[in-house]
Amino acid sequence: MMQIKDRFSKPLLSILTIVCAVAVANLYYDQVLLASISKYFSVSGSYSGLLVTTVQIGYTIGLLLLVPLGDRFNRRVLIISSLVCSAVFIYLMTIMPTFNLVILVGFFLGLSTVSAQLIIPFVSSNMLAEKRSVIVGHLLTGIFLGVLYGRVFGGFIGQFMGWKAVHEIAAAILLIFAIYLYCTLPNDKVIKEKSYKKIISSLIPLLKKERVLRETIVFGTAAFCSFNIFWVSLSFILGNSPYHYGSAVVGTFGFIGIAGALAAGFSGKLTDSKRVDLWNILAISIMLVSFLALGACWNQIVVLIIITFILDIGSRMNTTINQGRIYKLNPQNHSRLNSLYMVFYYWGGSWGSFLGTNAYHLFGAVGIVLVSCLIFSLVYIYYLTSRIIARRNG
Repeated sequence: MMQIKDRFSKPLLSILTIVCAVAVANLYYDQVLLASISKYFSVSGSYSGLLVTTVQIGYTIGLLLLVPLGDRFNRRVLIISSLVCSAVFIYLMTIMPTFNLVILVGFFLGLSTVSAQLIIPFVSSNMLAEKRSVIVGHLLTGIFLGVLYGRVFGGFIGQFMGWKAVHEIAAAILLIFAIYLYCTLPNDKVIKEKSYKKIISSLIPLLKKERVLRETIVFGTAAFCSFNIFWVSLSFILGNSPYHYGSAVVGTFGFIGIAGALAAGFSGKLTDSKRVDLWNILAISIMLVSFLALGACWNQIVVLIIITFILDIGSRMNTTINQGRIYKLNPQNHSRLNSLYMVFYYWGGSWGSFLGTNAYHLFGAVGIVLVSCLIFSLVYIYYLTSRIIARRNG
């Protein structure tokens, strides 16, 4: 254990943070490219949204079935294999002759894009407990920035070189990192389970056992659902009246989101608080206030910029706190704990993509605000109810 810990040098940890960002970005390039892709294949804007939803569904299934493999097999091999497969699938999308085939390959892209969720338990389970929160916080920064980097990169490259160029460059970057990690990544020395079937069958009992896991799942699912509602809808808001902006401007908003994420860099330290759950509630409340402001001022560009910044602070803060709480649980279960959390997290994201697209096209900006407020209301109800039940049982 000590030997592998020492081999996670600061430069390697920095590279792994970047890899997390690049890997996760695969899921978000096409969110800002939907208009270009739908025009290329001559499909409607609402139907093109199915691509983003399908990629998210594939990713959710990958989290459920592939990430737990890290508790059974060498995570080093799994991480490198995931990067290579992602590179292949994201390139294949550029040579598909029909949009339906692009959707099909997009599913497998999502399924294979699990390297970031393998990297975090790989590193955390091989680090001393007192260093775990800080290291996980850095890696989570990579994941969160990847969500935004995907939109920035996709928007700018897509505007000037086309959506296919985005995919081709992304594939090349993934392969370069796969080769680099093959040469530098240390071996996985954590004791493994002997049965994959046993690992999968233990997921539901683990969910029932860990109250912290259940609570973070509720917070994470709701927050990421609302986060995707905002970002999917943003491309439509900026593309229509009164703005009429192209994908490059939508990508520019990703920089604002990155600034918000970096502004929330202090969040990792909050996981050591005695009432860390209250910090979760604060993060959710920050996001709620952002949506309320969006409902009133969605047609004012300066306010929209501020909303984007604040929303991403709340989202990053919530995500970091959630996973910091999870990684304080049993290290031998880290892959399974991360898998369960991320399955629901990205399941929420899938619904967010779907709800954002349809709510906006049916009711405009008011529709996405109402849907998000309903989601946050359910979170508050769950939190208050769980605390009342805990006091009665205590």
